[in-house]
Amino acid sequence: MTSVEEQLGLQRERRWDLAWGLAPFGLLLLACGLVVVFGRAGWPHHLATVGIALGLAVWHWWFVVAHPQWCGRNTGTMVLYFVGLLALTSALVSRDETFQLFIPACYVLAFVTLPGWAAYPGVVAANIPWLAVPDTDLRATLFNLAVGTPLAALIGGMIRAVEREAIRRREINSELVAMAAENSRLHALLVAQARETGIAEERARMAREIHDTVAQGLTGIVTQLEAVDDLAPPDGPVRGRLATARTLARTSLVEVRRSIEALRPGPLQDARLGDAVRQAVTTWREQYDIPVSFTVTGTPLPVHSEVEVTLLRAAQETLSNVGRHAHAGRVDVTLSYMEDVIILDVRDDGAGTGTRSPGGFGLTALRQRVRALAGSVDIESAPGAGTAVSVSVPVIEVER
Repeated sequence: MTSVEEQLGLQRERRWDLAWGLAPFGLLLLACGLVVVFGRAGWPHHLATVGIALGLAVWHWWFVVAHPQWCGRNTGTMVLYFVGLLALTSALVSRDETFQLFIPACYVLAFVTLPGWAAYPGVVAANIPWLAVPDTDLRATLFNLAVGTPLAALIGGMIRAVEREAIRRREINSELVAMAAENSRLHALLVAQARETGIAEERARMAREIHDTVAQGLTGIVTQLEAVDDLAPPDGPVRGRLATARTLARTSLVEVRRSIEALRPGPLQDARLGDAVRQAVTTWREQYDIPVSFTVTGTPLPVHSEVEVTLLRAAQETLSNVGRHAHAGRVDVTLSYMEDVIILDVRDDGAGTGTRSPGGFGLTALRQRVRALAGSVDIESAPGAGTAVSVSVPVIEVER
């Protein structure tokens, strides 16, 4: 994602690069016009000079205008270009002094085309065409070059430093924009996760309250009614009343237990953990069309709803990561009931990550949820060897 400011900065940079690339054509055209109009040599001489100038224009167009990606990056190609530029410029200056107008462009092109520190030797080499001027005073020319060359290098270095700073700021702005977008996305995910967790926790709390109060009370009432039923006379209205009360209490207890089950989130409303995970595996296989096996080991036992929900979410999150990132050819899911822990293992034969602790926001949230139950999440992964995720949660039993 790029911001509007970054796009405008890139457009300005491209326009400046284009301007620097086209400016030499203007100087070259001006010099050719002056030579043709005011030159003292004959037309054959002028035509040959214009031909060399045309060759220089084609040379510059091919290396700089037609392939701007070479400038400042491809050292060998740009050195070749600059050597040809100086050779053709020197040939033009030796034929007519008017082409001295073009020599300052060589200083600029040294910084435009030559990468890094190569630009500074290029500035020094840009003085060569001055020495090709006919009837030049060598001593005066060398003195002027000794003064002018450092100044040109200083100006070029300052311009390059400004460009580097502009690029650095643009890159920082781009990173800030990307970070802001990522933070916004993570914030939205966090809010959604917090809302989902809050709803799940409230539903679980209500289920516990109903179980510990109403359900236990109705169970006690049924027990007491059964005890009183043994003491009532075999015949008479009392036993009928007791049977009616016992039936109502048992019906109410069934309804309360259904209400408790209805408060259990997601697929666990009508299924136990093993069935819910199996359904999640089946749904995932249909979505991604990847072979997957599901195995349950040990003896399933009733555990607290938070344990079941956490393991179900772990299976869903892990399988989602496999489907989106692993490029796996097969996945094995195992749910193991042990004496004091329940372990969910998800193994794939995909690309792997090369790190023992990969994960984004989803796995981070999973770790936090598992740690809240005093459990652990272990991830092993190697390039080309797939990934294995093991989620271990202690058994927290609950009455049914």
